[in-house]
Amino acid sequence: MKANQKFLMNNERGDIGVGTLIIFIAMVLVAAVAATVLIYTTGALQQKATKTSKEATQQISSNIVVEQVLGDRGSVANLTIQDLLIRLKPDVGTTSIDLRQVIVTVMDTTIRTDLTYSNNTSSSSYTAIAVRDEDNSFSVDTPVLNSGDLIEIKVPATSIPGITLAPRKTFWLSLNQELGQAVNLEIATPNSFGVNVYVRLYP
Repeated sequence: MKANQKFLMNNERGDIGVGTLIIFIAMVLVAAVAATVLIYTTGALQQKATKTSKEATQQISSNIVVEQVLGDRGSVANLTIQDLLIRLKPDVGTTSIDLRQVIVTVMDTTIRTDLTYSNNTSSSSYTAIAVRDEDNSFSVDTPVLNSGDLIEIKVPATSIPGITLAPRKTFWLSLNQELGQAVNLEIATPNSFGVNVYVRLYP
């Protein structure tokens, strides 16, 4: 039995121990660097996923419902519509909508006009009033729509120069909000306004 034993010198034992220690330290360092990279990448992906999820939820849950579009002639003597009256409300589950961030676009086959909210009548703008506002969240200075609100937007004919809303006129109306999908309507005025001061255009 003793004849088969293999003896190592002391210096040989030291060489083998140092090599093993170096390899072990290198493995620990590589594992630490890999763990750091993984932790950083996971954190960055989690932040992006949270942000994307929040934005997607806002996009889906933000929607405007147009209930009615009327044309106001002002008087029977006028042969064209003087004001567009658009009644709208937030859809079910929709977050608050700030009209100051909503752009109303009126367009026909040759002219396109983008309108922004204003608390007084001016060119290239529209105004709005609250028809139903139980929580008093809507005012001319802070035009914010909450669930249950019903708002009427007024687009004067003077704000859409070049677009004459006469009988048999086809035009397009678009409401582009800050979040969520735009509302696009194709509207055709009746063949005759008759004796009606208010002309129903939509639905």
